Amino acid sequence: MDVKEEAYEAGINTMEVTAVNIKEEERAWESVHHDKESRLIKDEDCEVASSDIKEEAEETSVNTEMHKHNIVDPVNLKLRSESLQSDPKSTKEISSVRTCEDPPPPTNQSGESYISKLKNFSKMDFKSKQEVINNRRPTPELKGLLQTKGQKANRSFQTEWYTRKDWLCGCPTRNRLYCFPCLLFSTCDNVWTNTGYCDMKNLPRSLCKHERSTTHIQSQIALKTFGTTRIDLALNEQRRLNISIHNAKVKENREILKDLINAACFLAKQELTFHGNDESTSSSNRGNYVELLHAFAEKDERLARHLETSTVFSGLSNRIQNDLIEAVGDVIRNDIKKEINAAPFVAVQVDETTDVTNKAQISVILRYVAKSEVACEVKEAFLGFDDVSDDRRAPAVAKYVLGMLEKYNCVEKLVAQTYDGASVMASELNEVQAKVKEKAPTAMFIHCYAHELNVVLLHSAKSIPECRTFFKTVEGLASFFSNSTTRTHLLNNVVKRRLPRAAPTKWCSNSRLLHTISLYQSDLRGVFRIMSENPDSWDNDTLMMAAGYDQWLSNASTCFLIMAYEGIFSDTDALFRVLQNKVMDNVYCCARIRDTIGVVERMRQEFDAFYERFEQKCTTLGLTDSGSKQSVRDKRKQMFFNILDNISVQMKARFDHFGELAFLNLVNCTKFNAMSLHFDETKLQSLSKYARFFDFVRLKADLVGLYSSQTVRNECKSPGQLLSFLVQKDLMQTVPEATKLLQLVLTVPATTVSVERSFSALKRLKTYSQNRTDPGQLSSLAIISIEAERLLKLKENKEDFYKKVTEIFVEKDRRMDFIYK
Repeated sequence: MDVKEEAYEAGINTMEVTAVNIKEEERAWESVHHDKESRLIKDEDCEVASSDIKEEAEETSVNTEMHKHNIVDPVNLKLRSESLQSDPKSTKEISSVRTCEDPPPPTNQSGESYISKLKNFSKMDFKSKQEVINNRRPTPELKGLLQTKGQKANRSFQTEWYTRKDWLCGCPTRNRLYCFPCLLFSTCDNVWTNTGYCDMKNLPRSLCKHERSTTHIQSQIALKTFGTTRIDLALNEQRRLNISIHNAKVKENREILKDLINAACFLAKQELTFHGNDESTSSSNRGNYVELLHAFAEKDERLARHLETSTVFSGLSNRIQNDLIEAVGDVIRNDIKKEINAAPFVAVQVDETTDVTNKAQISVILRYVAKSEVACEVKEAFLGFDDVSDDRRAPAVAKYVLGMLEKYNCVEKLVAQTYDGASVMASELNEVQAKVKEKAPTAMFIHCYAHELNVVLLHSAKSIPECRTFFKTVEGLASFFSNSTTRTHLLNNVVKRRLPRAAPTKWCSNSRLLHTISLYQSDLRGVFRIMSENPDSWDNDTLMMAAGYDQWLSNASTCFLIMAYEGIFSDTDALFRVLQNKVMDNVYCCARIRDTIGVVERMRQEFDAFYERFEQKCTTLGLTDSGSKQSVRDKRKQMFFNILDNISVQMKARFDHFGELAFLNLVNCTKFNAMSLHFDETKLQSLSKYARFFDFVRLKADLVGLYSSQTVRNECKSPGQLLSFLVQKDLMQTVPEATKLLQLVLTVPATTVSVERSFSALKRLKTYSQNRTDPGQLSSLAIISIEAERLLKLKENKEDFYKKVTEIFVEKDRRMDFIYK
């Protein structure tokens, strides 16, 4: 017991002496840095009081462990003291502790000077910085870093903290802890980068707190990525320079491309050929496209330089021309698709024709209502031509039509389909419209009203023998002059007017021919007399035909038929002009058809006045009749009535489907006053085929509200005006179902006139000199020509238009840069 007590007292005395020495050393050093350290420690630990319970528990656990290790066993202490006294070298080895795998800093530098060097890291060159980082952090033993209580040391620094915190480093001279990444990269002063940390009591808490700081995280990232960042910066700078050079070249290329686009748009819009027979550099005429670009180059130095020096992409090849045409066409198609997607209803118009190369070309047009900020506009968009020569049967045509509808996402909102021309389309057996209706049940079939009127007049003329002979003679008279330049020259000298040609598919051309003959009847007879009086100047066929036409014109019956059909044609031509208007709504067309039928029926009652005018003209022209005047008059009266009855019956038969279109009268603005007094439910029921589009209860309420508005009755005279009124006054949401009905009525077509106009463009585009045109290019050329108004509207925003065309153009395989990086 005495030995143990003596050993214990000796150990205690040794620890007290050591603690006193350490305390005196710390006081000597802290006397210099006391104020600055207190301030930094205060800054670093300002939030200690707010730390959570978990951190307090951690601190308690660590302190408990440290306290356990500091309890000295008297026996062990005595043995240790004796061992230390007997072997100083062994004492040094035992007291040293293996701390960490990190190598120490260079041995030729003191700890304090090395920490100072780390603080000047930002001022070093790259090689020196790399050397410091390769040497890794200093992790010395800090024997003097103790926590004392009174004269006793109750906490000391354990080197295992270096292992636990890979950023922790120390200074053996100052006996302080530092943050290695923050010493190197941080620009903020704190206790871990300035004076060093020495508060062992709050060490675990302070370590955790510092690890969570933004400055420490950023410094760690900088340390871990050091070296690679320098290379990345260099690479990024080079890449930035390359991108800048590339984008400058792209900008120049796109400016050149704008000139190419302008040339393509101009030629396509004007329906001019692009290619020349000889486009070599030695040719004097290299084609419109190349010559137009060279004309542009006379005022544009950039384009001139490009055409002279470019070897990779001159923009003059046929492939480039075709790609530009298709790119512009696709921009127009995309604009059409955008409008169709916004439209609630769509109608399709289809027709086919034979081009100059004897190929069957099918044309498709979509009709819809496009809404703008100020009004709603009925539009008919041309989608292009396609060759269907391989298979013109109904299944193939129906498949093509449905394919176009699916391409523009409008099968579900197809409400009407109109066909003209090909017999397969109008046939009752295996008809295209029935096949389309299988996919789109609401697609009501409506035949072209203009075509129907043409058929009515044609059939009425053929059904009466005298009338059939009369029109054959009229057509022959026009051909008599047009087939000979000599006869035409004489006609020009005497009549001062040529006779228009009669087209069998357009009855209005017969009307113009008949009107010209009626107007110049006496002059035409003079031409024939000149031929008869100069037989040596004409061949026998000409003399015989001239004598026959002269006799025909001298007949009073000819004059009677000319005047009868001229009166009928004055009304049917007016109706034909209405039906030829592509934006005319169906309500107005139906009303005009009914009015024309009524005019033809009333002409029966006006026979006496008509016959009196006929007799006066016969007297003026010197025409006489043989036989009894009364019998001749009765015979002609019967002929007149037969002609009128035939036309009236034919029109009623051809336009007998108005019952299906009874709903059109729901928005007949001329009848709003009467409908405000009595709402016709049967007209509403005719909308049953479109039931999935409407709420009929709300629709009736909307219509009654419109009927009762005096403002609407005064300002709106047609469905188109009414819809524009609702748009301008922001009333579309007030009467939503009535708005949809108006859009439906305006979408249902009355004619295929737009399709027929596309065929006129086809004839101009694909002439014999242009029959090499690629099918895809032909369709795009036609779109640019027919949709010229849309093209001009797109070009109002020039930069956006050029950008859209360029984006489509560069999708092709290009050897020139057009895409920005």
